Amino acid sequence: MEQIINASETDISFFKIPADADYAETIIKTDNCPVAVVIGYKKYLELRRYISERDERFAVYDEIRSRNRNAVWEQVESDVAAAVQAVRGK
Repeated sequence: MEQIINASETDISFFKIPADADYAETIIKTDNCPVAVVIGYKKYLELRRYISERDERFAVYDEIRSRNRNAVWEQVESDVAAAVQAVRGK
């Protein structure tokens, strides 16, 4: 569960935020607009790993896309249909 703290309150509760970070995200707001989030270190590492894995996957997609930049759409459609048919036929 998350908690929301206005920036004007952070001086009062600043020392409590890190203690709660492993259990809940804390959203810091200024003028009722979210400006920051405090999360636990384990969650931070998990998010970093996720982002890294996602970037690696998209690098593959970007490389494939760049190799096929000049592909003719009808030929791509035909090739995909043939590949699907080959897989279904096995």
